[in-house]
Amino acid sequence: MSDVLREYEFTFITNPHLNDQDTEKLLSKYEKILLEGGGQVIKKDNWGTKKLAFGMKGHYRGVYTHLDYVGKSENLAEAERLMRIDDDVLRYLSIRLGENVDVEVRKAEIAKAEAKAAAAKKEGALAQN
Repeated sequence: MSDVLREYEFTFITNPHLNDQDTEKLLSKYEKILLEGGGQVIKKDNWGTKKLAFGMKGHYRGVYTHLDYVGKSENLAEAERLMRIDDDVLRYLSIRLGENVDVEVRKAEIAKAEAKAAAAKKEGALAQN
C-alpha cells in the first residue's frame, strides 16, 4: 500500500437509460471509493449524453462524466475493478497526471484556467456583436 497521492483524470460512460437519481447513486458509489483514505475530487463535470462511435453493451448513446481526482492508486484500481463488472458502466478511462500533488494548488490552477476561458469566451461573444 502506498501513501503517495497522485492526480488522475477519470472519465467514464454510463448507461443512458438510467434516470437522474440512479445516475447520481452510481456516481456517489464510485466517488465514495475514490475518496477513501484522503482522496479528493478537485473538479467534476457531467458532459451529458452523447452519441457513441460504436455500440457498447448494446447502447449507442452514453452519459459522460469526468473527474479530476487526487488520491491513492489503490482506490482507483478498486473503482476500475468494480466498473468492469458493473452493467451500467459502459467504459472508463483513467490517466495519471502527476505524483505528490498539492490539492490546493491544483484547485487554484483549475479555477484560474476556468476564469481565463470564461473571459475569453465573453470577449469573443462581444467581438461578434
